[in-house]
Amino acid sequence: MRDPGKRVRKFAYRYGETPMKRYLLCSLALILSAWVSLPSSVGQPSDDDILEMKVKGVTMDPQRDTPVVILEEPQGRLALPIWIGFPEARAIALEMEGVPTPRPLTHVLLHNILTDLNVKIVRIIITDIQDTTFYAILLLRQENKTLTIDARPSDAIALALHVNAPVFVTKKLLNVVRPVTLQEPAAPAVSTKTLGMHIQSLDATLANFFHLAKAEGVLISAVEADSQAARHGMRRGDVITSVEGKPIKDIQDFLATCKEKKVGQEILFQVIRDRRPLMVRLLLSSLD
Repeated sequence: MRDPGKRVRKFAYRYGETPMKRYLLCSLALILSAWVSLPSSVGQPSDDDILEMKVKGVTMDPQRDTPVVILEEPQGRLALPIWIGFPEARAIALEMEGVPTPRPLTHVLLHNILTDLNVKIVRIIITDIQDTTFYAILLLRQENKTLTIDARPSDAIALALHVNAPVFVTKKLLNVVRPVTLQEPAAPAVSTKTLGMHIQSLDATLANFFHLAKAEGVLISAVEADSQAARHGMRRGDVITSVEGKPIKDIQDFLATCKEKKVGQEILFQVIRDRRPLMVRLLLSSLD
């Protein structure tokens, strides 16, 4: 029989940077270890009563000034809106854009703990709505045991995106909440690679996360090792707001401005890093 205490201690020393953090993580992991070992008290709908949906994206409800996550029917034109909080909207948007964070967000921390306890996330199900509040469950598997855990839909969706788990909605909920008919497909997120950087346009949610007044500029989602961008100090998570003093609105604006430069010339970028403006000079060694 495996010793759960040994795994918990290993987890605490792996993620705890100080004795106090190790103590708190050890306590949390012990609670979760007991939690996932208990029989589930939350019911699970049958496969005939649920419909798989995909996460379309996050937008803003202009009337309520509240973020909304959109779930879309894969073979149809119907979408289910779920109103969520700003922190959860940021978490979902960052997962969809593949943007890393310096420290693990709540759903990432939960996944790390579940992984260390040998618990797999099988699926999530949005089950019901009561007094404008949506409800969801996590379907988990630990060895030969299946567990269902009550959860908020926003947390469950962020977790599902992080581990690429399927998202389901009960047909009962779709009968209660009138789905939205999509008029036209949403434009795909614009991204490209240049100068050894993978960059993408900002939307309102990402701009809010990076504490920017407007959704203008380009986000660096990745920097290739040994590229000219890496050698001159560009980092993943930087937001480029201007080139040679010219404000940048989007990717097309950025590419057009950089195209004016020739190999051997220097480019001056203004970036936002950790909420602070910073100037980065890049000597153009190639146009890739």
